[in-house]
Amino acid sequence: MGKNKKTRGASMQLIRIGKALSLIALLSGCASSGQNSPTARSISFDEAMAFERSLETQETPAAKSVKMLFTQPVNKSEPCKLVTTQEQLNRSNFRAYWDGQCQDGYAYGLGRDIAISDTHHAEEITIYGQDGSNANAPTVTYDFVNNSVMYSVRGNRIPEGIYYGESITNGLNGFGISYSAGKIDDQGHNLFIQSSPFSSTRVFVNTDNTIAYRFTDNSTLPVVNPTAPNFLVETLDAKTTQPGGIIIARYGNGQVRHFKLTEGQPEPVVLPQEYINVVNQKYNAVLQAQAEANTIIDRAKQVEREYLYKACNGKHSIEGLDSNTYTKICSWRDQFKEPYQQALKEYTEKLEQLKQTAQNAEQQRKIQQQIALQQRMINQQQSSQALQALGEFGQQLQQSGMQMQQYYMNQPPPPVVPLTSPGNNQINCVTAGVVTNCRY
Repeated sequence: MGKNKKTRGASMQLIRIGKALSLIALLSGCASSGQNSPTARSISFDEAMAFERSLETQETPAAKSVKMLFTQPVNKSEPCKLVTTQEQLNRSNFRAYWDGQCQDGYAYGLGRDIAISDTHHAEEITIYGQDGSNANAPTVTYDFVNNSVMYSVRGNRIPEGIYYGESITNGLNGFGISYSAGKIDDQGHNLFIQSSPFSSTRVFVNTDNTIAYRFTDNSTLPVVNPTAPNFLVETLDAKTTQPGGIIIARYGNGQVRHFKLTEGQPEPVVLPQEYINVVNQKYNAVLQAQAEANTIIDRAKQVEREYLYKACNGKHSIEGLDSNTYTKICSWRDQFKEPYQQALKEYTEKLEQLKQTAQNAEQQRKIQQQIALQQRMINQQQSSQALQALGEFGQQLQQSGMQMQQYYMNQPPPPVVPLTSPGNNQINCVTAGVVTNCRY
């Protein structure tokens, strides 16, 4: 059981990368001019890859070999070594039970490992081989304290394997379920998808020990704000989960923008096709891993069905373990049926409200577009009318000028007044005292 818990621990640690969605608010207002914005500069492949290459230079701890540890089930009198971990052995009042056969001193065949202490309760349905190992065997692990189930098929080396996880939260913050499905190799290269029945957001992650490519897809959500991103591509530091390097955003209106993070600030850029090809390869690898996981995990679900058919028929029990604890695995999920249905109802109602809001917003956008179009037509019509009136006024002025010119041309010339003065040009002067007056 220890190897699978180790696998799950590594998987869940990387899954948390998908939960820490970064909020880059500046992206929501950058869709007006599209990818080919005048402010966006073209960058080279080397500049686009600078963040990833800086992370590749960091030292990563070498993979440690894990020694297999065993414990003796308390319900078995014969030697029957059962796989465990040091972490479990250190727990207060730890005890293990094995609901299955023993062979050559080891737990063997299909069965259930039950590990209980004062602080934890974990169970695992699996198939053990002759050496007490369940490598390459389908496994279903229940954690009743943390409300999680992990379906997996382990590889030969830890943490290699295919997995499908279900994590349930049910507390003051409400009810929630998250699913994760993926593939991890022996070097810790993890490809997985995270989703929830109560959210339209899906997160695709392609990560190793240094670099993570995260694809956040919210494209199935109704578009209320067409300038808000509904698909986001980010590169992250796998150790800190902090984004850096390149961001690609696709918006509700279909536009795509590229950004380069410089000291935490997104700068509009135009990426080379070579880098976009790298991103597409990372994304397609996650999709392929999901398809592979869905096929292989069916083996684990089949093993679960077969064991539960045996354990939950009311005819079996384990010596030293009370019936409620033994059969908890049979009815554990029943406690979540009602809150699940309530949460699903609330989500469906919110989704319908959002769809209505999106429809109203789309109608308003169409109305505004029609108003703007009508206003442009009115403005064009008014401009055309003004030009027409100005032309008519000019024609009237021209006609009036021509009429005035014709009028003056048709008038007889004025009489010419002779410049000779009457009186035969003689001047008569009369003197009265000191004043003399002269006239013609």
